[in-house]
Amino acid sequence: MGLHPSEILIGYEKAAKKCHEELENSVCYTLKDVHDYDEVLKCMKTSIASKQYGLEDILGSLITKACLYAIPKNSKKLNMDNIRV
Repeated sequence: MGLHPSEILIGYEKAAKKCHEELENSVCYTLKDVHDYDEVLKCMKTSIASKQYGLEDILGSLITKACLYAIPKNSKKLNMDNIRV
């Protein structure tokens, strides 16, 4: 087609930028307090149900407890290295 590889790369970069913009607009729920058990459990169940359907209640509560124990009290981020299986 006569396209140079750099033109194709520019097209992919523009598409990636547009995808990131659209992803920011398509958020359906935002976690307000990462230390609230019920709120974290709600998000955790959704994530687990896509991988282990039927076990989301059992695994969700266990993983939520582990996350809440591992996250520092004054932090809003969870370091995944603090969780061991």
